[in-house]
Amino acid sequence: MDRELAAPETFFGKYAAAYTASERHARGADLAILVEALAPRPQERALDVATGPGHTALALAPHVREVVGLDATEAMLTEARKLAEGRKVPNVHFQRGDAARLPFPDGSFDLVTSRRAPHHFPRIDAFLSEAARVLVPGGRLGISDMCPDPAGADLLNHLERLRDPTHARALSDPEWTEEVTRAGLALTFRQVTAEYLPLKEWLSPVPPGGTEEVRVRSALKEASPSALKALGARAEEGRVVGWEKRRILLVATKPAARPPP
Repeated sequence: MDRELAAPETFFGKYAAAYTASERHARGADLAILVEALAPRPQERALDVATGPGHTALALAPHVREVVGLDATEAMLTEARKLAEGRKVPNVHFQRGDAARLPFPDGSFDLVTSRRAPHHFPRIDAFLSEAARVLVPGGRLGISDMCPDPAGADLLNHLERLRDPTHARALSDPEWTEEVTRAGLALTFRQVTAEYLPLKEWLSPVPPGGTEEVRVRSALKEASPSALKALGARAEEGRVVGWEKRRILLVATKPAARPPP
């Protein structure tokens, strides 16, 4: 990173309600795929890290005994609690906490998830280490996050920071495999998806026409043709109007404890 990240409270506090209302976050195709791949069971306990307004936590709730939603931003937790109360979901509760220092004992959860959030974590390795720690042996980690083509990663990460100063770094597919393995977890499911997003839709929740869009358009004008191609950028009348959003979905399992000799 070439500069310090903005405090999550600054950006997400401002746009918390917009994330609650976002159709892509509430009902994006990756959510159903992730829940199915995790195969949650009625007796299990789940933790959703960087839960935001609670969309993933609430999607898991009908399938498990209990869900804890963790987030660093109080405004997001307020939105999550309102959603849970409005839907009368009794087995979810939300609390504040840091993804790099999970406030739970070892082996507290059968499932840990983080959806559309890890690119905000300054240290993915710390989060994965903590996720592995709080999982029971045989527990599963489920991730959904943006995942750029390596050839377009620098450009994508630059654009994301211009839009959202809390963005740290989106990992490529090979980097995710490496980091998950290094955390001592076994990858059991992996899928990469891509969908075209018009620039104005990608900007959300930031409103169009502001300084963020001006900076993004300037960066796109200066970008190399090879980076734009790797991004899947589309242009009209010489101006980029959108690009492909690649996303990785993965499930990784903590090895079962070995019986004593």
